Amino acid sequence: MAYGELDPSSGVPLYRQIKEILRREIAEGNVDPNTPMTEAQLLGRFDVSRAPIRQALQELVSEGYVYRKQGKGTFPVTGARVRRPADVRSGALYQYLSDSGLHPTGTVSGIERVEPPARIRDLLGLEAHERLLHFIRLISVENEPLVEASIYVRAPEEFSPSIEELEDRGSAFELLEREFGITLDRAEHEAWATAATAGQAATFGVGEGSPLLVIETTFFTTGGLPAGWRSAVHRAEDFKYRFTTSR
Repeated sequence: MAYGELDPSSGVPLYRQIKEILRREIAEGNVDPNTPMTEAQLLGRFDVSRAPIRQALQELVSEGYVYRKQGKGTFPVTGARVRRPADVRSGALYQYLSDSGLHPTGTVSGIERVEPPARIRDLLGLEAHERLLHFIRLISVENEPLVEASIYVRAPEEFSPSIEELEDRGSAFELLEREFGITLDRAEHEAWATAATAGQAATFGVGEGSPLLVIETTFFTTGGLPAGWRSAVHRAEDFKYRFTTSR
């Protein structure tokens, strides 16, 4: 069966097949961002009822692949390959990328117990000489580096995951919850643009001084205790962070 055709016998819901076809076309830049994706056009293309079309579009909206313009229709969002919605919980980016069909790969290096820099110690309210688990994680999408993160985890000394465990699970906090019952309740983020250093330029394959996006995150447990800190550097043109506010 050719790519772009539905397979009613596959067992995969039709809306998911439609969503994946459209998501892939958007991600690969095979759509016109100025041309709306109308229900009528999609009904004619896929020859299905309105229900799977509407469900597919709704999920594409929630994941940031399309947006709705009042009175004009639904338009594809081109440019960034990865759009992180506000409801992706902290520490779950790797799983979100997998669920979105982007086939992420991750490498972990430099696992060790260290005393963090003074700024991080003050942010987390640590005792003098308290040591945290530290490591570097590089996540790539379709074999291209997307984000490099420096991570500090406040955890019992017995928490000593291997590189293989961290790469397989995608999140140190998932391992921490599984082994010690320590769960995250919330996270506070700060984001800004920066210019790539020589080292970052080499990691991401961009020119020195190119724009990068930095997101620093402080994690808190269910009891409100600081649980860790992360500084994540992203390729600016490939990553879009979507968030919501309430009054």
